[in-house]
Parts: sequence; structure tokens; C-alpha cells
Amino acid sequence: MAKSKLYFYITLVLVVISFYFNMRNPIFNAQFESIVKKIIISSVVNAIILIIAIIFADKSMKLSKERTDWIRPASKFLPYILLITILLHIAASLVSFGLLK
Repeated sequence: MAKSKLYFYITLVLVVISFYFNMRNPIFNAQFESIVKKIIISSVVNAIILIIAIIFADKSMKLSKERTDWIRPASKFLPYILLITILLHIAASLVSFGLLK
């Protein structure tokens, strides 16, 4: 497997994992009863996961040199996926704290 495809798949897996640590996830909320624990774990773990995902997305874009392969346009779409993920996490946190309805 090409390294660009590997980094692409790792980025997608990290994005899916970051949705587990979302403030609106009922499974995540059931595991942690304290709001302080939810805030700390959600923010710190999501920040780490998304920073690593951004690094891998960058590597995937840099290493996709074949023009005929599907990974090149797909890896160009990764920053938008990461932006949407970050915006969804921010919106979920704001709704959890009652700042948005």
C-alpha cells in the first residue's frame, strides 16, 4: 500500500475516533459522570487526535504524486473533512454548555 493511502486511512480513522470523544456522544457521557472530566477528556483528547490527523492529512497530500490514482483528489478533500469535524465539535460543546440551542 502506498504511504499516501496509509496516511489517508489513518486520518479517516482518527476522525472517526474523535467523534467518540464528542460532548454529545451518549456513550461518552455514560462513562464520565462529572462535567469537569467530560470537558477535560473531550478537549485534550480531541485536540491531540485532531492535531495528529492534520499531520497525517498533510503527509497524505504531500505523498500523493500519481495523477491517475483516486487518492490525490481524496487527500485534497481531507482538510475540509477536518474543518467540518472541528466545527461539529465546537458546536457540540457550545450546545452542551447551553450557549447554543
